[in-house]
Amino acid sequence: MLTGEPPQTRNGLGRTMKNSAKVLASATVRALPAGFTKSMLRAAALAPPGAKTALFERICSRVAALAVTDSRELIQTNLGLSSRLRCRVPFSKMSYAFGRPENGLSERATLALVTELSRDCDVFIDVGANDGLFTFVVWQETFRKGIRLHWFEPDHDLYERLTKNLAANFVVTRGNCAAVADKKGVAHFYKNLSDDSSGSITDCFAQQHETRRETVETIRLDDYFRENEVNNALVKIDVEGAGYDAWSGAINASDRVNYLVMEMLAPEMDKGLPRKIISEWGFHAYYLRDFVLEESLDGTYRYVPPFWNWLFCRLEPEALAKRLSGTRFKVAGKAVA
Repeated sequence: MLTGEPPQTRNGLGRTMKNSAKVLASATVRALPAGFTKSMLRAAALAPPGAKTALFERICSRVAALAVTDSRELIQTNLGLSSRLRCRVPFSKMSYAFGRPENGLSERATLALVTELSRDCDVFIDVGANDGLFTFVVWQETFRKGIRLHWFEPDHDLYERLTKNLAANFVVTRGNCAAVADKKGVAHFYKNLSDDSSGSITDCFAQQHETRRETVETIRLDDYFRENEVNNALVKIDVEGAGYDAWSGAINASDRVNYLVMEMLAPEMDKGLPRKIISEWGFHAYYLRDFVLEESLDGTYRYVPPFWNWLFCRLEPEALAKRLSGTRFKVAGKAVA
């Protein structure tokens, strides 16, 4: 639980807020001309990040769902990160258009953790960058330090959009239109046509979404790190079920990685990936249950929805707790019980 309120109180409040957002959104769409509504949405997407509360996001998203006929249409937003930022994303990504990272329960702590730990590193590697939220967050936090930013995105449309958004904000990066895998070459990529946030070189989402099979380049991180002199890196991997192959391609690069933040879905867990990283790299494993980091000694854990992400690093629980002192994070492990 994130607050001391009884679950029924929070659930009731959530339903009330959602209903209020629906009523207000419907009234707005009925009362305003379509062109004015679209202009209002474009202004809302550029609202100061502090104004983009969860209720603001719900209302704007509801208005957009009622007023926008083509969800693929692009809208300019600041991603809820900085009033100076300008990025174009499709209306379908309403949390990016009208929200801010703090509003998303499943990823808010992961973004905060990556932001904090990036201060210790010289390089940030964003594997499965999608629209680049993690890359933008790290850049915003560390651009004065001059951290080197590298990212991988095999979906060509996403790659092109992110490249343009980074250039528009003068963010210097090394982008790669490729998938990270266990071998260099080519692979089938299942482009998700109904939700571009979950394309993958596995077909684990093919039954739930409309997909199109494409051929993409693959890169091993071992090779990439050596060729680009990557050291003291924070690596984030979010590849929709293909994490085992992505990590296998970096198996000889543990000395170049300071922190690994990784999404673990059923395919990764079925192959025992957390246990492999613990044994092969000698890293400690922590399951991110929102802002609580629970140590796993052998890769086993108790899944708490909607949290899928893990941290792997050399820090024992006591040392990690000391490193994160003064932040919202709590470390749960034998040394800090």
